[in-house]
Amino acid sequence: MTGARTIARNALVVSAAQVLGKLASLGFYVAMARVLGEQGFGAYTFALALAQVTTIFASFGIDEWTGKTVARDPQAAPRLITDGLLVKAVVGVAGCVAAVLFTRIGGYSASVQAAVALLALGTLAELFMNTFNATFQGLDDLRWPAAAAMIERAAIGIFGIVALLAGAGIVVVAAIYLACALAAAALVAARLAAVGVRPERSPSAARSFALVKMTFTIGLTILLNTALFRIDTVLLSVIKDNAAVGFYGAAYRLLESPLFVAYALTGALLPSLSRASRTSSPPVGEYVTTGLKLILCLMAPLGTAYALLAEPLVDLVYGSDYAPAIPAVRLLGGAAALYGVGYFASLVLIAQGRQRILPVVVAGVLAFNVVANLILIPSLSFRGAALVTSLSELLLAAAFLVYVVRVVGRLPAGRILSGPLAGCAAIALVVLLIGPTVAALIVAPVVYVAVLVAVERWRYPEDARRVWATLRRS
Repeated sequence: MTGARTIARNALVVSAAQVLGKLASLGFYVAMARVLGEQGFGAYTFALALAQVTTIFASFGIDEWTGKTVARDPQAAPRLITDGLLVKAVVGVAGCVAAVLFTRIGGYSASVQAAVALLALGTLAELFMNTFNATFQGLDDLRWPAAAAMIERAAIGIFGIVALLAGAGIVVVAAIYLACALAAAALVAARLAAVGVRPERSPSAARSFALVKMTFTIGLTILLNTALFRIDTVLLSVIKDNAAVGFYGAAYRLLESPLFVAYALTGALLPSLSRASRTSSPPVGEYVTTGLKLILCLMAPLGTAYALLAEPLVDLVYGSDYAPAIPAVRLLGGAAALYGVGYFASLVLIAQGRQRILPVVVAGVLAFNVVANLILIPSLSFRGAALVTSLSELLLAAAFLVYVVRVVGRLPAGRILSGPLAGCAAIALVVLLIGPTVAALIVAPVVYVAVLVAVERWRYPEDARRVWATLRRS
C-alpha cells in the first residue's frame, strides 16, 4: 500500500468510525439534555469537564511521543507502552483523587461527587487506551483504534439512553461511561497483542521518569490546551449555576461533535509528517498544505452553519426549551471553523521536532481566556464563554501557523482557502434567500459541496484529481 493510500485509509476508517460513534454520542447527550433538563445536564457536563481537567496530567504528551517514535522505530513500542502506562497510572490516580476533593471542598452534591469519581476513572481508562492507540498510529494502522472508539461511543450512547429513559440519573450514566471505557481499552490492548506488540514485563521508574522529561514540552502543551478547552465550563459552574452550564454544554456539544475530522486527518498524517522534511519527496509543505485544505473544507462550512443557522439547528436537536443556547452556538461558530487549523498546526510542529514554542503560545492564550471569562461571564454568562472560546481558537490558529510557515516554508494561501471560502459564501447566500430555516439546513450542504467542487476543479484541478483518486483507491 502506498503512503497516500495508507493515509487515506487511516483517515477514512477513523472518520467513518467517529461519525457512527459521534452520532450515538450526540444522541446520548441530546437525550440527557431533554430528560434531565438543563440542571441535570449541566451537572453532568461539569462533572465530565472536571474529570478531564484533573486526569489529563497523566497523559503529558506520552501518546504523541509514542506515535512519533514508533513511526521511526517500531522496536521501541513495548518499552514505550510499559513506561507510558506506569506514568499514567501514578499521575492519573492522583488526578482522580484531586477531582473528588475539589467537589467535596466545593460543597457539591453527593451525586455530583460520585459522578466525578466514576468519570475520572473512565477518563483514565481512555488515557490507557490512547497509549495503545498511539502505538497503532505509529505502525500506520488506525483500524482497531477507530473500531474501539466507535464501539465505546456507541455503547455509551445506547446504554446511556436506555438508562436515562428508565429513570437513571448522572451517577448511573457515569458508571456506564466507565464500563464502556474499560471495555474499549481492553479491546485495543488485545488487538495490539495479537499483532505481536506487548508491553515489556519489567517496568522501570527511572525509564518512566526519563520519558516524562522527554515529553515535558508536549505534555505541558496538552495540559494547557485541556485547561483552555475546559476551564470555561468550570468557571461557569463556580460563577453562575448548573442551568448556565447546561445551556453552554448543549452548545458546546455541537462544537465538539465534528472535531473528530481534525483528529482523524491529523492522526492519519502524523507518521508522514514525522518522516518528511523540506527536502523529502514529497516535501513536508505538501502534506501541510493538503492537511490544512482538507480540514478547512470540512470544518469551515460547519462554523458558517453554526453562525447563520443556529436557531433551526438547536430547535431540531434539543427542542425549544434550549432556545437560550442559540446565541452561544452562533458565537462558537468561529471555534468550530478554526479549532482544526490550530490542532493540525500544533501537531505539525511536534512532528518536525519544534514543539518548544507550543506551551508558550498556549499559556499566553490560556491567560487571555481566563481573564476574558472572568470579565465576561458575570455579565454575559455562557454567551461570554462562547465568545471567548472562539477568540481563543483564533489566536491559537494564527500563532501556530506563523511558526509552521517558519518550519516548512511559505504555504499557498489561495490553494488552501479558495474552495472553502467560496463554499461558505454560497451557504450565506442560501441563508439570505431561504432564511434561517430547516430547509436551509438541508439545502446549504448541497450547495456548499457543489460550489467547492466547481472551484477546486476550475482553480486547482490537480488537487481535485489527487484527492479523488486517493479516496477511490482506498
